Amino acid sequence: MALQQLPLLGGTLPWNASLWEAVDDSVRGGNSSSHLSIAATKNEATFSGYLDDITLGGAGFASQQTVGSLDWNLTGYDGLLVSIALSDGKLYTLNLKDVLPASDRESSLLYETNFTVPAGSDLASAQEVFLPWVNFTATYRGRAQPDAKPLNTSSIKTISFMMRSYFGKQEGAFSLTIKSISAFCKSCLQ
Repeated sequence: MALQQLPLLGGTLPWNASLWEAVDDSVRGGNSSSHLSIAATKNEATFSGYLDDITLGGAGFASQQTVGSLDWNLTGYDGLLVSIALSDGKLYTLNLKDVLPASDRESSLLYETNFTVPAGSDLASAQEVFLPWVNFTATYRGRAQPDAKPLNTSSIKTISFMMRSYFGKQEGAFSLTIKSISAFCKSCLQ
């Protein structure tokens, strides 16, 4: 038995900046900002920006989310594998949605998991971060939803990277360079 991977973003597939949009705390009057920039020569995406933890009383956030619907069917996979090229050592959140809201201004259920990669000035080799489905928890507007239905892995609509202040625990500039995202299955035959 070996690890099987399904490339989703980056790696053997090119990154596309037009598939991403900022969803920052400015929608609630905050001053955080985020960007997703693509280094085409390296086929890497850098999620970066500035996290303001003052304006909203410590509830700052900055994120980049895919636009439209991905319609990924990841049934049979165990989770996501994120390959990181460069990190600042801060705590990041990866969010998934399996249902799109009726409008852009409407909040919806998110499934999220946190991860940290040690800081390094261009890591010698990419750090692989395994994010199993069982680690994703349902939240609505940042609050846990313990009675929510499980993530529907046959219908992944969006993916996003988020930086949160956690009420004063993180602030300022942030940067995370991602080589690729793939689905993984540890028990699948190649």
